[in-house]
Amino acid sequence: MALISPLTTIQVVAAEEYPELSFTYAHIVPSNHTLAKFDRRWTELVTKRSGGKIKFKMFWAGSMGGPTEIPDLVSSGALDFGSTALGYLPSEFPLAGVVGNMQRTFATPSDAHEASMDIFDLPAVDEELKKHNLLILNTTTANPYNLTCTKPITNLEEMKGTRVRANGKYPPIFFNSLGMSPQTMSFAEMYEGLEKGLIDCSWMSHDLAISSKLYEVAKYAIDLNLGAVPATQLLTNRTKFEKLPKNVQTLMKEAAHGSSVEEAKYLKEVFDRTINVDMPENDMTYVHFKDVGEFKKIEPDMPKVWADDTTEAGMPEAAKEIYKILEDARSKLVN
Repeated sequence: MALISPLTTIQVVAAEEYPELSFTYAHIVPSNHTLAKFDRRWTELVTKRSGGKIKFKMFWAGSMGGPTEIPDLVSSGALDFGSTALGYLPSEFPLAGVVGNMQRTFATPSDAHEASMDIFDLPAVDEELKKHNLLILNTTTANPYNLTCTKPITNLEEMKGTRVRANGKYPPIFFNSLGMSPQTMSFAEMYEGLEKGLIDCSWMSHDLAISSKLYEVAKYAIDLNLGAVPATQLLTNRTKFEKLPKNVQTLMKEAAHGSSVEEAKYLKEVFDRTINVDMPENDMTYVHFKDVGEFKKIEPDMPKVWADDTTEAGMPEAAKEIYKILEDARSKLVN
């Protein structure tokens, strides 16, 4: 039997103690949607690592508020947490909302996540969020966005006049430059819009299109890479969060990091499966876009468009800092 020297110091680390807490959390998509997968995983990690003491009451599919309402509900304290895309609110969040509005900027979901979190950490962006009494704990990301359409699109000529769902300020600028016709439509209205012929295309990743069952109303998946996208931001009420015990704050931040690591691995796996398995099973046609060279000649540099606008709006220093992060990311995709 091994003997322990009397000089040996034995340190016993007590298990972390957490208070019993219950939080409300609203999300803009249904619980079984791909966009909800890793926000739901975040709640699971927090609950598990707290020994079941921290729990969440979930409100899915906009049942507690739509995409543009959730920030106010969280800010006011009516909700503790909420997931939406701040890009829907460019007037209220001209800095933080930029990440979801940049087409052809992020090569991979990991690039999108890293750049977004770097932007959220900038003092000017934090000040913007503080005015709304919000903190961003995380952002989900998506595989590179493409077009899912009711007709095949193989070249720029076939793009002309095509109606595409494009909300916010900057996606319409991007699609207009390609000769397309951007249409404002909520996420929840997209399926019906395709079904009734109000739009011809949606703008999202192929796996999100499958998750949204768009294959039932739009059979053509176009392979043109429009860049990975930060999808929804996990918002919390700043005042409430900062009053939580420090170990709870740390737990939630670490769980956010853990869920993002899992998300990156999942997105790599699902990309190939979507094309090779899900599309054939759902009678979708994978369409090759042939005009990539011509497309690159006319596509706008969206980070520059945004930075020029933001500079004119009186925020030149913030524009410069954010533009550098965005342009560094974009160089990996377009060069």
